[in-house]
Amino acid sequence: MQTLASREDARPIAIPQAEPQPDAAFLRLRGLTKRYESGFIAVDNLDLDLPKGKLLGLLGPSGCGKTTTLRMIAGLASVTDGEILIGGDDVARRAPHKRDIGLVFQSYALFPHMTVAENIAFGLDMRGVSRQEARARVEEALEMVRLPGYGSRKPKEMSGGQQQRVALARALVIRPRILLLDEPLSNLDAKLRDDMRIEIREIQKRLSITTVFVTHDQVEALTMCDVVGVMAGGRLAQLGTPSEIYEKPASLFVAEFVGRANVIDCEIVGRDQARIGDQVYRSDTKGLSGGKAKAAIRPHRISLTPDRDRALVSNATNSARGRIARITYIGDIVQYEVEINGAMLKVEVPTASAGHGFGADDMLLCEWKPQDMLVFGS
Repeated sequence: MQTLASREDARPIAIPQAEPQPDAAFLRLRGLTKRYESGFIAVDNLDLDLPKGKLLGLLGPSGCGKTTTLRMIAGLASVTDGEILIGGDDVARRAPHKRDIGLVFQSYALFPHMTVAENIAFGLDMRGVSRQEARARVEEALEMVRLPGYGSRKPKEMSGGQQQRVALARALVIRPRILLLDEPLSNLDAKLRDDMRIEIREIQKRLSITTVFVTHDQVEALTMCDVVGVMAGGRLAQLGTPSEIYEKPASLFVAEFVGRANVIDCEIVGRDQARIGDQVYRSDTKGLSGGKAKAAIRPHRISLTPDRDRALVSNATNSARGRIARITYIGDIVQYEVEINGAMLKVEVPTASAGHGFGADDMLLCEWKPQDMLVFGS
């Protein structure tokens, strides 16, 4: 808002349209359902298209159905209903070893009594590949994951990151049509996870292999994937590019789960106008024009300046006076909790070598763009 109170003649906000998705799908899920004998539905009538060579991240909290979906694609969990089409071929009732799928488990699942080379060659042996060809493909796979010369080692002689590479090489050596990754980075420390995210993505893009990546880590999903599917209660809450998921969440659940968000009770009082307390703000009300609602604002999309006359504030922004209630230093950012109109806003500001410039109980002006205030009907 120009000030907290918007002008009556404020025009509706122009919301950018979602980018068109590619048409050709290599992996298609049609009505995919998993229902247990108890009646619990883990995956509920899931439809999804993934183009060839793209990386899809299935993201969501524990119990949302993402791992069950991956296990059905792999053939490790039976399908109650629906189709799993790979290149037009329905594999939903086919044995796992006949699906031409490579799978990397969360625990890596390497055989401790086998050497690295024997672990990688295991899938080739099961497929009757000749010893000479298997040896060449194992060496090729080791080069691919940057472990040349490690074939004679045992898994216990390797670090977690190296074991993860071996598991990836074992999945890729069979040259699968689809690669499935079940939270493969969750057992690694933070620094190694960062490195492996880059490595896996580079290998996936170089091979142009269609990949499904299951994770509960939003950073992994946003940084690695071409397409992200956010799941909740066995259904897709939203499917889109990382930027679409983050910038244009389809629901309050997606806005809260992907990234951080201030969520505040409000009332929609007109198209693209919402009231918090006694003030009205310009916002993205997603076409709604009335009713109780929730507003979501990303903490890093709010700027802080010393308190000043709101008449001097740009007409392009909303603004609100607030008092700093709490300050938390996190290293790369300082998090301020600012009380405005009876609501508490968390604001994140990058740190500087000179330190942060505001103190507890300081009165400040909070400003944010109307398109950064997303309103969801209750």
